[in-house]
Formats: sequence, structure tokens, C-alpha cells
Amino acid sequence: MKNINCFKLIERVMENTLESILVTDARGRILQVNKAFTQITGYTEAEALGKTPALLRSERHPPSFYQAMWAEIGRQGSWAGEVWNRRKTGEIYLQWLSINAIEDEDDQVSHYVAISHDLSELRAKEAEVEFLAFNDPLTRLGNRQLLMNRLDQALAECRRRGDVLALMILDVGRLRPINDHFGMVAGDQVICTQAERLHLLVDSSDTLVRLQGDTFAVLRHSDAQVSAMSHLAEQIVRELSRGITLKDKSLLMRPSVGIALFPQDAMNKETLIQAAEHAHVQAKKSGRQGFQFFDHGQHQQQQRQMIIEQELTELFNGYKQPGLELYFQPKICLSKRCLCGAEALLRWNHPLLGWISPGEFIPIAEQTRLCVRLDRWVIRQALMHIREWLQAGYEVPTLAVNLSAHQLDQDDFADWLAAEVRREGLQPNVIQLEITEGAMIRNGEAATCLLGELQSRGFQISLDDFGTGYSSLSYLDSLPLNELKIDRSFLQRIDQDMRSLKLLRSIVVLAQTLDLQVVVEGVEEEHQIELLSELGDIKVQGFYFYRPLPEAEFARLINPHEEPRDQDSGVCPSS
Repeated sequence: MKNINCFKLIERVMENTLESILVTDARGRILQVNKAFTQITGYTEAEALGKTPALLRSERHPPSFYQAMWAEIGRQGSWAGEVWNRRKTGEIYLQWLSINAIEDEDDQVSHYVAISHDLSELRAKEAEVEFLAFNDPLTRLGNRQLLMNRLDQALAECRRRGDVLALMILDVGRLRPINDHFGMVAGDQVICTQAERLHLLVDSSDTLVRLQGDTFAVLRHSDAQVSAMSHLAEQIVRELSRGITLKDKSLLMRPSVGIALFPQDAMNKETLIQAAEHAHVQAKKSGRQGFQFFDHGQHQQQQRQMIIEQELTELFNGYKQPGLELYFQPKICLSKRCLCGAEALLRWNHPLLGWISPGEFIPIAEQTRLCVRLDRWVIRQALMHIREWLQAGYEVPTLAVNLSAHQLDQDDFADWLAAEVRREGLQPNVIQLEITEGAMIRNGEAATCLLGELQSRGFQISLDDFGTGYSSLSYLDSLPLNELKIDRSFLQRIDQDMRSLKLLRSIVVLAQTLDLQVVVEGVEEEHQIELLSELGDIKVQGFYFYRPLPEAEFARLINPHEEPRDQDSGVCPSS
């Protein structure tokens, strides 16, 4: 290997390093600069040689700064720190500079070496990182973190002064279909356009942020009364509803705004945000292109529904279902005034919430599809009770259970039900399956096939809620039915319109012609009994004879050795 001259090596290092290197004599005259110096400062070597480093001075530092710097070099032989300098173009930039004094053989300073690197790019990146910590990169508005910080400050100030604070959450409307049809770049364009419109509407003292997607928030620190916020919301809805042109197509936006106020709607940051989000959701549910203030009653109802949904989920994640039990409402043969059937009704006595109406928890179960598991739990319980009653020698009538529409979607239901009946040692005719007209219409031909299979296996099928809106007399002969249950609304109409009685007579005659048993629900008054008695051999169900009975009460009713008791004793609220 060839030996490389020491001076040549130093020269190569100077030329290839990224740091600017400047060498002066003892009087500060520039003797040498490297390539990085010329690239950073803009001065050529010829322009720099013979000059002093004052060539780069930015005038940002006072004379005392340089005096202190040279004093330290005199004491320590070196100095390092940040310095603002000026490029040849006049641009001021920040650099990290270190200066070292070089001494000769007599310990006298012969040269100074200044090594520096440009900090402007690094500081720009740091500034961008700091900006993005509190600002949205797309719209350059504030972000969620900024909102959280401002909320803390604003709430503290409002508590101190006793002022009202308002938080508004809104969306610009219809962003998803825009992204799907025009692409996300077009969606970003819409967001930026709407952000600019919002910026022009809010006060300079307001905090406007983009939370996510097309969702924004406005925090009003002052003048946050209901009237002022209503006026602002109206302006926002009107302005953001204006058309936006994309690819020669004008798009109409449908913004929704939710508003919550401190202290009347919430007492801290978290609950205020929740209240504003709830109001925003309600504004969207109300048809969009409008605004809603937070509604305490509505919110409490939704919270209760969420609790019920969670409780239902947890019930069926375990083996036991505490609080769930069956009640039984008898069906009465009107001509003989005797019990000729019963309907099993699910009741829920929650340990903390108390009695929860089926009208409240059944729709939630339907929405979450927990109704399938709920149906099957009811059927198991009903079969277990039937077996126990039969073993005790009771006169057990056919017991009806309700099926949800989702149950008709289950391919295994017919086999599952048959297996459950066999497991209890029973026959299929002990159970009657009630399905509503709505469920029958929803599931269509599939429901007809499933119910036909169940009927062929010996199970009885009842069409429930007949007359509630879907009714068509023409399809009764095409459905696999054993019984027709006429909804209670018919009796209510009979009291007001005798034409309803004529229609009821026609339905009963047609049903009987098709060999269908008829049950009329909701019988509560003596005069209803008198009217229905004219219709022949029908069954009735309602409070006039019996409310839904707990298992112990119903067991006494079907026990042939039990003395009759007051049918209203120990009764829970009914649906």
C-alpha cells in the first residue's frame, strides 16, 4: 500500500466532510475553506480567502455575544454553540459552530479552525414535528390534542369566572360516497374546502380543529349561550351545505352539527365531549343538514339501552341467566270458559335495574341477534316445565313460544328443536310455535319451507299479530298454520268502528273454513266478551281472564287437585 502524505490526507478529509471547515490565521484572516463551506454559505473560495468570518455575520447577535465567545476561546482554547449566520443570498440560517485555537511550537496561537454544520433543515423538521403534535397536516387546523389542551384551559377559566362553554362537533356530510366515487384525493379536497369555510365562520377566539375524517370540532370560549350557538350552527349548516364541484359535477353536502354546553350538560372534559358526540349522532339520525343540542333524557335512554345490551351479552356468555324467567298467560275457550292453552312469555327481573319490559329488551336482542339464543333458552325452559308438570300429574295444555325472525334464518333450528323435545321425553304437539306476520314476510319462502317442515314433524304453528299492517286474507290458505292470533288492535277499533267487527267476523269465518283455530288477544272488558261470544268457537287471551302468571301460579292453575286462587296475586308487570 502506498503511504499517503499526512497533509494530503487532511485535505481529502476536509473536501469530503459534510461539515463546513474554515481556517484563519491568528489575526482572523481566512486562509482555507472546504467544499461544504461554499455549498452552505454560497461564497466561493476566492470570495472568502483573505476576508474575516465577519463576512457571514447576521447582525442577530449583539457585540457582547462575540466578546464573550472570544473571551472563552482565549481562556479555554475553544468555544462551541449555536450561531445565526447569513448566506451570500442574504438568507439567515442557524448553525452549530465550534472554534478551536491552534498553537505553534512556542505555544502561541497561529491559527483558528472553525467547524460548523447547518441546523436549518433539522430545526425545520423539529418545527414540523412540533406543529403536527397539535395540528392536522391536511387542513393545517388544530387537531384532537390541541382541543384536549384548550378544553382543560377553557374549563378551568369558565369555572373561575362562572361562564358558559360550548363544544360543537360536526361533519361536512357525505364524505364516504365521495371517496368511493371520486377517490380519496377528491375527498381530501372536499375536506379542505369545508375547513376553509368553517375557518371564515368561527370567531378568532374560537378553537377550530379537525378530529378525524370529515369530523370537526369548535370550542367556543365566550358568548356561548344557546342563542349564539344556534345562530353559529345555522350559519355552519347553511354554508357547508353549499355545493362543491368535483370533475364538473356539483355535489350537495349535508352537514350535521351537535352542541353541548358546560356546565348544564357536563361538568368535565370527558363528559362534555360525550355529550357533544351524542348530540351530533342525534343530528345525523334526524335526517342530517341540521343541528341538535344535547338531550339529557334521550342520552339516558341510550345509556340504558347500552347497559341492557351489555347485560344481555354477558347473560349468554355464562351458563346461568339470572333474572330471566318465564311467565305464562292462559288462553281461554270462550264458549266453555275453560283453559285450552297458554303462551310462555319471557320476563327479566334484573338484579340492579329491576323489571325490564320485554318491549324494551326484546328489540335490543333483535338488533344484536341475541334473540336466537334467547328464543332457544325460552324453548328449553318451556320444555323443562312441561316435563315437570306432566311428571307431577298436572293437566298441561299446549304451550306456545314466540320465535324471532332471525330464528327462521337458522338452518339447524328444526333438527335442534326436535332433539330438545326428544331429550325431555316429550311429543312435538306439546309445543306451539308463534311467528309474527312481519317475520313471515321478512323471511318469505324460506320461512314457509321451515315452518312447513316443523309442522310435518308434529309441531303446531300459530301466526301472531294478525291485522297489524301486513295482513292479507288471500295467503292464509298457502301458509303452514294451525292457529291464527288476531291482534289486540282489532278490539280497540271495534269500540270505535263497527265495521271492524264485521271484518273480524269475516276473518274468523275464513279461518274456521281453513280449519284454523282463532285466538283474539287483548280481551280486557266485559262488553268485548259479549261481542266476541257471537263469533262461535274461538279462544281469547287477555287481562279479563288472566294476566301473565309466574310459574308457581300457573302450576297451581293446571293442578287438578289445587283449589282456584286469585289470578292476580304475585303478578309481575306485563308487556
